[in-house]
Amino acid sequence: MKEAGSNTVLNQYLREKRKEGFYCYYELKVARGNTFYFSNIETNQHESLPALANEGLVWKLSDEDSRRKPCDGFSAPPLPSFLVIKFGQTYCFVEYRRILKMITSGSTSISLDEAIETSEKVLRSSV
Repeated sequence: MKEAGSNTVLNQYLREKRKEGFYCYYELKVARGNTFYFSNIETNQHESLPALANEGLVWKLSDEDSRRKPCDGFSAPPLPSFLVIKFGQTYCFVEYRRILKMITSGSTSISLDEAIETSEKVLRSSV
């Protein structure tokens, strides 16, 4: 399943978690095998995820999107930011501040076992 299909599963999960008061910003990455390499994080994501956790987001939704949009834009508060790494059918929600600490300490990747151990939430999907 490509990232788009994986995002559908993740969004369904997040809709359910809203009932429990869980809100966040996230970047979904699909690992190849049992290791995710931090070099796969784009520069803008590396800069934006910590900023979202500290400052929130004000965003204008594009008029060029062919889908109907619910509104012109939104203003959202600071929320936890996660790198959600999908290993097979397992989605690991690793808070981005933990990823930054790993990178700062010299790590270049995270394994499935490390991701599960450091995750705030783990979703195991059958899809």
